[in-house]
Amino acid sequence: MTHSTDEVTVNPLSTLDMLPTHILEIWAILLVILATIIVMSFLLACPAASVVIYRIRTSPSRPVNS
Repeated sequence: MTHSTDEVTVNPLSTLDMLPTHILEIWAILLVILATIIVMSFLLACPAASVVIYRIRTSPSRPVNS
């Protein structure tokens, strides 16, 4: 049995070279996602918190006798 030189050898490391490269590192992507979640939560909660603080500050502390 003779071996031909036309055989194609598959290098498992070459499949890793075909993976897409990321623009940012994985930790930077996760940091951006976490920061986005925090900012969006703040933007949702801040108006409600400001209304509650305003109502507490402007409401009378005890009932007014009329």
